[in-house]
Amino acid sequence: MKKRLSHIMCAGLAICMIFTLAAPITVRAEKNYDAYSTTEAEDAHYLYDCQVKTEDDTTYLAMKPNDTFSDYYCLDRGYKSFELTYRAKTPTSLTARIYREGGPSFMYILLEPTDGEFVTKTYEIQYPRDRYYYDLIFSCGRADLEIDSYRFIATDEENVDENVEETEDTPVSQAASEEKGNTIKCDVNKWSNGGSANVVITNESNNTSEGWKVKVKKGDFKIDCFWSANMVEEDDYYIFTPCDWNKSICPGDSVQFGFNINGNFGDSIDYTLE
Repeated sequence: MKKRLSHIMCAGLAICMIFTLAAPITVRAEKNYDAYSTTEAEDAHYLYDCQVKTEDDTTYLAMKPNDTFSDYYCLDRGYKSFELTYRAKTPTSLTARIYREGGPSFMYILLEPTDGEFVTKTYEIQYPRDRYYYDLIFSCGRADLEIDSYRFIATDEENVDENVEETEDTPVSQAASEEKGNTIKCDVNKWSNGGSANVVITNESNNTSEGWKVKVKKGDFKIDCFWSANMVEEDDYYIFTPCDWNKSICPGDSVQFGFNINGNFGDSIDYTLE
């Protein structure tokens, strides 16, 4: 009973930490039910850290890496592609996931620089689903992005832009695949008799990463509270593996999990990513 209670308390602590660290949220317009008409990006129902700016006669949404916006979409005519009007100084990306940050992938777009101008391009949706009503959360990639507007193109609609860009994973050579992959960063906060760790895994490759494993070497401490991952003990290690919703990592994206540490672990912990 005590062990079960401690897990409940840890879960509550994790939830509190999530809400404490959450980005400022701005609730703006009514939810967007007409996904096939042009939607002004600044009118998204929820804005997370994004800024609304105006330049000349154009009002747009300015996003920095990891900034997000979300809305509800009715796609009852199906969907085959996504039309986006954007501006970017350097290569970046836009990721759409279902329900929540870290949720199942819906779309991933690599965006090229636009030489200081807003451009309109159409992209293939590469993760079709069998339902038509979605809460989607859009995330900015590794460089700043400015979005003027966007819309979904129905299955029975002809593309205005005949040069639809495929958004499937970009093939890379075997040598390039070996050079890049998932990377890991672990930030540890220490207190009197323990601490907490936040682990970030980033996909640095050009392909979607499926699955990951993190091994933390045991010491004079215990890990009995964790979140956003599964954990088992194996020999001299704590083994962390993903949940269903953060197993896949799109190129340039990251997933996070964390755990609490009870006991003495010095100034750092020993961990590896496989």
